[in-house]
Amino acid sequence: MSDRTDSISTELLALKNSNGTINPADAVAWAKKNPKSSLAGALEWDDDIAGERWRVWQVRQLISVHIVDADGGRRFVSLSIDRKHDGSNGYRPLDEVMNRPDLREIMLNDALHDLERVQERYKKLSDLQEVWAAADKLRSRRKGKAAA
Repeated sequence: MSDRTDSISTELLALKNSNGTINPADAVAWAKKNPKSSLAGALEWDDDIAGERWRVWQVRQLISVHIVDADGGRRFVSLSIDRKHDGSNGYRPLDEVMNRPDLREIMLNDALHDLERVQERYKKLSDLQEVWAAADKLRSRRKGKAAA
């Protein structure tokens, strides 16, 4: 890790409370009081920029909660090809994605990448070994098809 990352980690760990948890709101308050800290340097303090990012995040949440089918499932999805760093992200109708083999393939790859991140996060839970084995089997089967 870099010195900056190490410093941020050290500062965050020092903010653990008596329950052993790090409260993000408390961390922001601490960073505000310590403007020369690495943590403060990693945060966006311009309220115009931060406010806009917050509102975009809120709309993402609103899309996922309010544009749903009768069973509460999402009707729109964000594919990796739709996630751009310039903020021009978008959501596609799930029906369109499922009916187009190229988009369905992208969605499946996105899902497998998400599952890898979840697997890495929870790899110590032996209760989930069957789930990880099934995911590994699917990945292997897909690699075999791609090689053929």
